[in-house]
Amino acid sequence: MCPTGRHVYSLALVAVLLAGAGTPFVRGEDDDDDLAGAHPEQKAPRGFRAGGRIMISERNIDAWVYGNESRGREWLEASLRQKVDELARTCELSEVQKQKLNLAGEGDITRFESRLDELKAKCQEGALPRDQWNDIIQKTQPLRAELQRGLFGSGSLYWKTFSTVLRPEQAERWAQADRERRAYRYRARVELCVAQLDAVVGLRDEQRQRLVQLILDKTHPPRNFGQNDRFLVLVQMSRIPEEALKSVLDPIQWREVRRRLTNARQMKQLLKQNGVVFEEDLDLGKEDEYRPLRLRVEAENGRAVFVAPAR
Repeated sequence: MCPTGRHVYSLALVAVLLAGAGTPFVRGEDDDDDLAGAHPEQKAPRGFRAGGRIMISERNIDAWVYGNESRGREWLEASLRQKVDELARTCELSEVQKQKLNLAGEGDITRFESRLDELKAKCQEGALPRDQWNDIIQKTQPLRAELQRGLFGSGSLYWKTFSTVLRPEQAERWAQADRERRAYRYRARVELCVAQLDAVVGLRDEQRQRLVQLILDKTHPPRNFGQNDRFLVLVQMSRIPEEALKSVLDPIQWREVRRRLTNARQMKQLLKQNGVVFEEDLDLGKEDEYRPLRLRVEAENGRAVFVAPAR
């Protein structure tokens, strides 16, 4: 399938879920996601048509990549500072450690912006035919996807520095904090999803409590959240044995919920493309069940080394 077809198919899947839900699944409520907002729609912006052609400028390209034309290097640098400051509070980093992480993150930002500048240099500005306009949108998608996965994730300069700069006790402290953060965020997502289902099928209080607990017992928080992760609870629910869900719901309620879960099964790949990493996608041993990374401590120098599982 061509890139445009895949994009349209992804949007169609989201539309199916939204149409089937009948509740406000339209927008995430937090959102502390690196990128919040929907995919850029492939239609010409109003007010920019000229003689059947579509006006385009660098501002359009920035909006398609960042999700907001006002975002740029300052926004990325603020995200990096927030990330390092949070890690510093959790692990009590030294100034030297913070400097190394900030320097590495700045390198990732510079590398990303260089790729964006190269794209802009290759793109013609002005009034373009629709096919050229669509082609530019498609060229922005790899950069947008990289931001959605996390600019400072696996493979980045920041990650490589982070993987070696922490002492063993700092690494353990960070791993524990990360487990708690993911569990808290996932519970919030579960409770929101059940509340939305309640608005559709009319759950009793006892059913709501049992359904929340069932989801938490039978599924795990993802290793990484991402854009549109508000759909991930339905995806996780679709993997729970039907008999377990039917034991909580009345027959009429179950028919309505099953229809949504059937649609949700098609959403998993889209979530993964938007940065969500599910537990079952990682090749980890039982002892690593809730670890965000494998952690190895080198005996010779006592240095903590993270080994990132493949996505």
